[in-house]
Amino acid sequence: MFQTLQTPQAPKLFMIQLGGRPKGRLIEQHDMFFGVAEHISELIPAINEHWPEVKNKWHIDSYREVTKVGEYQISWADALGSNSSSSSAPIDVAKDNEQALKLFFINLGGYLPNDFEEYHHKLLIVAPTQADAIKQAKQSEFYKKFTFKDKDTPFNAASHVDDKRQVDVDEIYQVDSLLPSGQLLITPIDNTDLTGEPACEDKVFVGYLSIKSLNKWRDDGI
Repeated sequence: MFQTLQTPQAPKLFMIQLGGRPKGRLIEQHDMFFGVAEHISELIPAINEHWPEVKNKWHIDSYREVTKVGEYQISWADALGSNSSSSSAPIDVAKDNEQALKLFFINLGGYLPNDFEEYHHKLLIVAPTQADAIKQAKQSEFYKKFTFKDKDTPFNAASHVDDKRQVDVDEIYQVDSLLPSGQLLITPIDNTDLTGEPACEDKVFVGYLSIKSLNKWRDDGI
């Protein structure tokens, strides 16, 4: 059951996995999209611009409102300086500071013996440099499990980094036409709540979500 929003929400960073079958393709293709909006339904025009080959024919396979990565809170400040729920001073994310923390998206690829598939694992990592982010990614269980060497073939089946994308203000701004300017804020957080339990991770919504459903959300204002 959907709940009606009573008050405007602060802009949030959305990480979205898209599915679609462009003309001439035999099977469903996938791509990632990052955008900033108050609600995911507002991103329909930006997604169409991002993947014009399947304009209005794509669907969402999974998405996440990115608010927490590791021990850091992720929020968005618009051009006027307001942000979504940051309660302490954000870490400097200026691009001219090489040691400033940044948010990276890394797409890991890997294989299993006798399995006709390349598997992928998508990570968001906070780190000062791309090299540091890759180092963290290589500590993941996926990287350790989905790798092997077949001595009878020339193939290299080692886990690897397929795509490296620094998710910062410029990249978010390029894929999102809803906000003319803004800033991604990375803020240290206490990793436990008042009960001493670890702070909750972002929920990942998984399944088939059509454009029709997104349009209904938008038209109903929910």
